Amino acid sequence: MCGTAIHKSEQGHGHPQHLFRVPAAHAAAYEFLVKENKAHSTTNPKKPDDVLTAFARNIFGKCSSFIGELKKSPAYKVLFFTQPAHVIMALAVILVAASMLPGDMKKASNANGESVKPRTFVNFVYLAAFCTHVGAQFWMTFISGLSLYFNLARHAFGDVQKILFPKYFSLNSLLSAITLIQFGKMHVAANVWDVHTYLQLFVLSLCFLLELMIRLYVVPPLLRLITVKTAIEKSAGVGNEVGHYDLGPLVDCPHYMAIHKAFRQVHLFVGIGNVVTMMCTAFHLAYIAA
Repeated sequence: MCGTAIHKSEQGHGHPQHLFRVPAAHAAAYEFLVKENKAHSTTNPKKPDDVLTAFARNIFGKCSSFIGELKKSPAYKVLFFTQPAHVIMALAVILVAASMLPGDMKKASNANGESVKPRTFVNFVYLAAFCTHVGAQFWMTFISGLSLYFNLARHAFGDVQKILFPKYFSLNSLLSAITLIQFGKMHVAANVWDVHTYLQLFVLSLCFLLELMIRLYVVPPLLRLITVKTAIEKSAGVGNEVGHYDLGPLVDCPHYMAIHKAFRQVHLFVGIGNVVTMMCTAFHLAYIAA
């Protein structure tokens, strides 16, 4: 009986510890399977699909690591996060420079040597963009601005302008760019490149760049000044007057007066720029009428 118990314990089944043991036969079988797998992997190479998958994963990993390193670089932060306005402005300058180049005379004429007239769609887009641009300038300057200023409280008027200013200059910049591009296409098709054409291109380019510059570089600080200025005025209980300025006790506050002076200067620059762009559109309108 004792021998039977000893025999069972040697096989690992006569004691509760058999639950934590690996029989020798099982271990030998496991080692055999491992050797078989190694031999199978050495004798049978990877399938083409497996090779392509590994190659694709390797390429994807390298691309991901490259993009990650690029995002950590200072140039990426400056171009796409810190100063994206510089990139947009550089592209605008390239667009203006491209519009100043005369088109190919061969492309602007047919097989008989006659000049090709611009398409109706080009004319339609050009006139639609320019007319919308002129209408937006006239409405914002003479209708919306004056009506709101003389009928709303000054703080309410400022809140409205904070919404309208970015949209106004963004829309005008886009319309100016479309007008400039379509005007260049029309004269490439007509093969007309004289002094008057270059003068109009210069005026349209000035209008486009000025509006874009105001939108990118002047409007954001103007909105920040309006926000700070309004907060200070509300704390002092002023800013509810309609159609005029009444700073009240803030006249004696040097900190507020410095902010107010900076606001007036930036706002004056925006106003002058808007007047210059309106002069450019009026000049081009006279060219169309003639």
